[in-house]
Amino acid sequence: MRPAAVYVGRFQPPHAAHLGTVLHALEWAERVLVLLGSANLARSVRNPFSAPERAAMFRGALREVGGQRGRVLFRPLADHFDAVLWAAEVREVVAGVFGPRVPITLIGHEKDASSAYLRWFPGWSRLSTPPVPGLNATDLRAAFLTGRPLPPGVPEAVHAFLARFARTPAFARLQREWAAVAAARAALPPGTHLHEERWLHVREEQVWLHARREPIGDGLWELPGRVLPPAHKPPPGAAALFDDPARALVLPTTAHVWLGPPPAAFVARPVPLRRALALPRRFFEDHHVILTRLLQGTPSPTDELGQGFGEPFTKH
Repeated sequence: MRPAAVYVGRFQPPHAAHLGTVLHALEWAERVLVLLGSANLARSVRNPFSAPERAAMFRGALREVGGQRGRVLFRPLADHFDAVLWAAEVREVVAGVFGPRVPITLIGHEKDASSAYLRWFPGWSRLSTPPVPGLNATDLRAAFLTGRPLPPGVPEAVHAFLARFARTPAFARLQREWAAVAAARAALPPGTHLHEERWLHVREEQVWLHARREPIGDGLWELPGRVLPPAHKPPPGAAALFDDPARALVLPTTAHVWLGPPPAAFVARPVPLRRALALPRRFFEDHHVILTRLLQGTPSPTDELGQGFGEPFTKH
């Protein structure tokens, strides 16, 4: 039985190295499953494109090089900011696509600490792929959002998508967010670790949320609260701490979350809990993850994560 290959990444956006990896895997694997990470997170300078948009770009790039239709599959993958939960979901999605008997190979290369997941799947074989020097999605996003020429290695289908996206209101918002994130980082010493305090208040099937009105995360829901000045920490006693280093856009930030009504200084409005749970990509950073984790529930399936993969620009 020929193996199936699994390729996990954010692909924000896909580029020639991603495409080459899939083509290499197709030489020996029957099918390749591309898992589009962070699919539950709102648009941001770190994750500008939805899972359907990334799938559309990837598919277009594969068509350009004659990729065999039907052998490359795409599925969204949520970010739980928890390695155990995330790895369990990867295994669940893979089993749902390929079944329990097909041998699985995980493909990718270890470029930094973010690649540690390659060692989290005992029983799966691994196919290492060499990195392409000078080509990475981080630099590509930086060039795109600051109006500089895109680096080499961007497939034509991705170029075309980005050109269309640059004419949308979402792009203008992301450019403002890019400038605001850069300014916030520049204002703080290197190595700064921040703390924030947040309140989760649920009553009568409603959750109290605040709508952001600032360049970073403009228009998104957040749990009411604030980021504290550098070197300040809330008092002990919070119901939960969330401190994944990748959870915050500006700098590593630990969230101290209390249960109950927020202080009067923090404006919040009730939102139907069912609606809030169903709209993960309306939330700032990991606040939807915090909400669902503390409620010990899971978001309802929505079109944001699993449908409309051929329809770019339709979500948020």
